[in-house]
Amino acid sequence: MAIRFALPLPMLRAALRLLGAALLALLAPGLTSGALAHAPASDAIAPVCHAEVQTRSEADALRAGGKGWICDGSRPGADTRRVLLRFELGADGKVPAQLTSRLARFEAMRFDIVAPDGKVRQHMMFMRDFTPHRHMGLQVALPEAGAPAREVQVTVIGPTLPSLAANARLHAEAEPALSPRQMWIAVLCGVLLVPLFFNLALYRALRDRFLLWHVAVVAFMLTHSLVTSGLTPFIFPLPVGSLSLLIALTFCGGAASAIMMACEFIERPMLDDRHRSALRWAALALVFNGAWFVATVDWLQGAGTRVYFANWLVVLGIVAWTVTVAFRRGSRAVRFLLASWLPLIAAGIWQIGDALLGGQHEPEALFLAQRIAIGLEVLIGSIAIADRFIQLRRDRDDQQQRVSELAQLAERDPLTGLRNRRSIEARFMALRSDGFTTLALIDLDHFKSVNDRFGHTVGDHVLQAVAAALPDDRDVMAMRMGGEEFMLLLRGKDAAQRAERVRQAITTRIARDIPGLDRPVTASMGVVEIPAAVMPDATFAAIYARADGLLYQAKRAGRNRMVTERMTVFADHIPQRPGTEAA
Repeated sequence: MAIRFALPLPMLRAALRLLGAALLALLAPGLTSGALAHAPASDAIAPVCHAEVQTRSEADALRAGGKGWICDGSRPGADTRRVLLRFELGADGKVPAQLTSRLARFEAMRFDIVAPDGKVRQHMMFMRDFTPHRHMGLQVALPEAGAPAREVQVTVIGPTLPSLAANARLHAEAEPALSPRQMWIAVLCGVLLVPLFFNLALYRALRDRFLLWHVAVVAFMLTHSLVTSGLTPFIFPLPVGSLSLLIALTFCGGAASAIMMACEFIERPMLDDRHRSALRWAALALVFNGAWFVATVDWLQGAGTRVYFANWLVVLGIVAWTVTVAFRRGSRAVRFLLASWLPLIAAGIWQIGDALLGGQHEPEALFLAQRIAIGLEVLIGSIAIADRFIQLRRDRDDQQQRVSELAQLAERDPLTGLRNRRSIEARFMALRSDGFTTLALIDLDHFKSVNDRFGHTVGDHVLQAVAAALPDDRDVMAMRMGGEEFMLLLRGKDAAQRAERVRQAITTRIARDIPGLDRPVTASMGVVEIPAAVMPDATFAAIYARADGLLYQAKRAGRNRMVTERMTVFADHIPQRPGTEAA
């Protein structure tokens, strides 16, 4: 896969600093307003007793004075078709202004207002009459608010969650639409936009599917936070029934996307196809689990809800199995995933255990924990992606360096470190266009005798001394053609004269670097100057052959000399007459 790193590192660092600031924003609600969040409103009236019945006739009998009221502070059961709540207002009481409770689906609520003289007035209200209220709540204005009453009995018909009845409270005055907690949730929603755009920007560089899955995670969690916050009436009004379904759908969708991200994000050697397939099935199970909740919540109620939460335990087991395998194999990615998932998993187990076992906790603490866990999941997931980006960039740089080193090895002579013939031939035409129009071919005189008399080790040192004598700068390129043959490509004025000075310097350098030789080691050279305009299509092989012919003439003329010619016409059928200069 080709990787284009279009996102500059300074931008990446700035995004990470912004994500760090976002973390503080996410933790601030728990640090600064946690106690305030859990404290009930000062005017909240809690039910003194509750009752659980299955039929309307049982409910009527109980309201008429029958036995069955439970006044020990316990929580209604999950399978109850009707939950009766009794709120005592006192002898001089008045009907409160508002009822608030946990956001969940139900069929209807019946309000029985007991006047001071004992007369009972009945009112029916349905789910469409309720509106979202603050964080994970619903509310409705009570009928006959302010009228004298000593007791209000509320019958919740067909509740899907027992917490709907357990959290019901009456308020003497209507609570404000916004609370400090909602402002923090609004901050959370704004923070979630940062990783959303951050991941989309990174996708331009990485083009990897796990980024799109994390975009889906952020989008689902952003929607989930909005749906549960009570802020939707200010953005797009939705009925409470639809909101209660969206809570499950968005959370299942976000979790399924997170699992699919893990499937793509964990390094390929750290997780085999069998475990990746298990993760995909777990994600698909969550999609069906959300659909199950929507389809059964109204007619199976408590039983359907328990199946919904039980399915979550199965998914968590599959995820724990696959993540443990990747962790034991040393996956770096899975460590980030564990850090981002553990707070959310802990909050999820808390909620599942409460739903399945019927705990007695106050769920406000759970909701706050979920919000912080969602923020941490998105934030740490974004940091994990940034880490993958930096790691891939580092791997790419290392790979490019290795490729460069291999290319240099392929184009360099291992003994002398000079370029070899391959490094020149492929770009010879470009070099000619850049002005390298002079080619000098150098060969050591009687080099075989040096090897024969002093050994190949000394011969190698002689070749290395020759390489040290050859300049290699912006106007001269030196290379070893093989054996004791070297070549220079030169550009600029007086190229032939400069090549001759190099040839003479070879003997001096060998004598200085290799002591013990009984005679000087000289060199012969053939130099050909062919301006690019004279024969623009001349190949390396053709010019090299011409220089080699001039080198042969220098050898025949007595060695230790240079033979040069400057070409004005280059054609095989027109003979050239070289000019000869003795060294």
